[in-house]
Amino acid sequence: MKIWKMEIDLNRQSNFLLALILIHFVFFGFICNIFLKNIGEELLFLYQILFNPTTVISLVILIAIVFFMVIREDFFEYGVRNSLWLTPFIIIMSWIWYWFLNDLDVTFIGQYFIRIESYLTILSILAINFLTAVVASIIKEKYKKYIEKLKKIEDI
Repeated sequence: MKIWKMEIDLNRQSNFLLALILIHFVFFGFICNIFLKNIGEELLFLYQILFNPTTVISLVILIAIVFFMVIREDFFEYGVRNSLWLTPFIIIMSWIWYWFLNDLDVTFIGQYFIRIESYLTILSILAINFLTAVVASIIKEKYKKYIEKLKKIEDI
């Protein structure tokens, strides 16, 4: 019985884990592919990349990943919660990618939180994730109502 409960919990978290993997490889992979190791601090302060007209595709990729994650959830509350939980993971992944592309220096973490750009990054990622999750949950609920309406018409 305990194994069955663990399987349900793992299935519930699979959308979140899939989103994390897609963000790590697709989102950050695209960003690093565009800049070809000449990225610098823009990788730490992602709002500079997300709202740059030349790299706006990265914003579309992030929105698509969050939208896909929320649409797959059965309950929209889980999708919104998971989208909010993506924000600290995206920040930590940006640090990891920065470490691998630049020097392995831990001192920037302390400097990260005293700069205004870091708070702009956190708020912009939080807003993007939340708004995308809300839009996806609204679309999912409208789709469910549409399917129910079609079933009622077929039953008649």
